[in-house]
Amino acid sequence: MRRALSWLFFSGIVLTTSFSAEPVKIIFDTDMANDCDDAGALAVLNALADLGEAEILAVVTNRKDPSNASAAAADAINTWYGRGEIPIGTDKDGAKTRGGKPSSYAGALRDEFPQDAKPDDQMPDALEVYRQSLSAQPDGSVVICSVGALSNLEDLLRAEPALVKAKVKALYVMGGGFPRTNRPETNIKLDPAAAVTVTNEWPTSIIWQGYEVGAAMNNGTELQKSPPENPVRRAYELRPFHEHTSLEVGKPNHDLATVLLAVRGIQPEYWNAVKGGRAVFDSEGGCYWETSWARAQVYVQIKGHPSKLEKILGDLLSRPPGKN
Repeated sequence: MRRALSWLFFSGIVLTTSFSAEPVKIIFDTDMANDCDDAGALAVLNALADLGEAEILAVVTNRKDPSNASAAAADAINTWYGRGEIPIGTDKDGAKTRGGKPSSYAGALRDEFPQDAKPDDQMPDALEVYRQSLSAQPDGSVVICSVGALSNLEDLLRAEPALVKAKVKALYVMGGGFPRTNRPETNIKLDPAAAVTVTNEWPTSIIWQGYEVGAAMNNGTELQKSPPENPVRRAYELRPFHEHTSLEVGKPNHDLATVLLAVRGIQPEYWNAVKGGRAVFDSEGGCYWETSWARAQVYVQIKGHPSKLEKILGDLLSRPPGKN
């Protein structure tokens, strides 16, 4: 039996001291393209749903990958976990991407695993999926977990500010670096203007997880024991990392950690929450924490040795599908 939920409040931010008694209603906003930790994060989210801790309302992709298969990759993963019915939307605005090579794994997940998604440019638009998913939920009940460009969130905020304010409980973002980046972090660099809009105008609390958090941990080798029918295993097998594959040596777990945060909250035994400020982004995607103007924002730091969180994430990543 999971423990009852208790809450701690400060400056509009909610911390949890134990797991929620009710599943967290969550929308996952991902750049399912370049890095395999997006696939790993969706696996962790499905594992948490299997445990009764999360209800996945929708998945939206926020990067127009040349493979045109980001939605198919997400659908293959959801289908593996028995959730092929989850709505998926895609961002059609190619002007908000930086081009580049096709995903190392999205096309393979489309072609090698059961799924029924259309090409990205024929899928429902991410904004419409957001509208439908949020409108169907009670006020103040939905958590958004963003692990890519903030383009979809800017579009949603511009189009439906009242809907965001009414329905969203909190926004968790993997992006930037704290207290300051030495160079622009990838997710923010994809669309710096969107990051500025979100950090300045988002009407609910924002919990930031910077690059430094995932960089301190590594997951992926746990999938070696998974069957070849697992599309997440295949994603890690196809994604190169330091002249090896991510299945062989693992990868920093940036996006996996954000999903855990979004579902279980800022558990004080694992995280420090730095409050009393706000994230600031420049036009190039650089980031720093500004303390002279506090908002309902925090950034997290790992408390204690990262291996504790790494073990939790590895167990969830490699957990077989089903409520077992």
